[in-house]
Amino acid sequence: MSSKIKISTHSPFQKLQAVLVGQGVHEDFFNFITDEKIRIPLNRIVRETHEDLENIKKVCKQFGAEVFQSRPLEYNEEFFKNAMAVPVPPIQPRDVHLTLGDKVYCTSTEKVWNYIYDIVDDTCIVNLFNLAYNNGGHYKGGEMLNGASCYRVGNRIIIPNIVDETIRNFSINFLKNLGYDVVVTNDAGHSDGLMSVLKPGVIVSLMDSINYKESFPNWAVFSVQDQSWSRVQPWLDFKTKSRGRWWVPGEESNEFLLKFVDSWLNKWVGYVEETVFDVNMFSLSEEVVLVNNYNKDIFDFLKKHKIEPIICPFRHRYFWDGGLHCLTLDLRREGERENYF
Repeated sequence: MSSKIKISTHSPFQKLQAVLVGQGVHEDFFNFITDEKIRIPLNRIVRETHEDLENIKKVCKQFGAEVFQSRPLEYNEEFFKNAMAVPVPPIQPRDVHLTLGDKVYCTSTEKVWNYIYDIVDDTCIVNLFNLAYNNGGHYKGGEMLNGASCYRVGNRIIIPNIVDETIRNFSINFLKNLGYDVVVTNDAGHSDGLMSVLKPGVIVSLMDSINYKESFPNWAVFSVQDQSWSRVQPWLDFKTKSRGRWWVPGEESNEFLLKFVDSWLNKWVGYVEETVFDVNMFSLSEEVVLVNNYNKDIFDFLKKHKIEPIICPFRHRYFWDGGLHCLTLDLRREGERENYF
């Protein structure tokens, strides 16, 4: 790995120069489990997750981008002494970091994410919690502003209506003080689970175009209408058991796995019922975007706007509750802060 990198990002679509790719757990992480009904499917998740992450890295390198990745989370027997104590592996860097301008803002207190200090130049790292406290905000819980919950598009940043009022007000003032035009939407969750901003003037979204008249005036919006859930009927059948949180294909009737995940890996799985991952994309440039799978309507829309899709499957997105945008964090992109509006 090269020396520490400095940050420079201003949009999700300027040409990628360097990227941080998420990491899972060590291949031996679940070997201590004696019950094959639990160990075998978990080992399959670990193996196939590693394969899919390696493929993402390969595509990014072929594009010419420098790729960074942490070490996998190692097994520690202390993790399993108390239920729900197993830390989340560093698989979704977007959810706990925000790269903005020449800084990366850290938004998690989990020690497993401290590897960012080994990758990024110290002068570029800022702890967003400390900023909030120093500005008089009393953090009550909930999620801080991060790269999954907002879209920085040149000099404009679109953020959701963060539930915690203290964090919401801090986020708005923080971004305005950096010179950004801030637009707050009605969404309360991760924006990248609802839309992808692929190039100036072009968006793919789960929402109708009318939702973007203020935040993206006069932009072309392709609205994905009920095209993903119909292809995952087993997930629809399983969601009641898992309370809408996760799904492993082929293990819908595995009550042993269900109990183990809910007891010990409760912090790993998220609420996939909130997200359809066809729109969770990662752009390498204005002309190239990584997508999870083939969708004729979306591909026709991309072709119309001269964008080449590259399919990079993430087979266990319904377990990890994350798509390609979540799994990656752009560290450097060409260009400066532009006005796209």
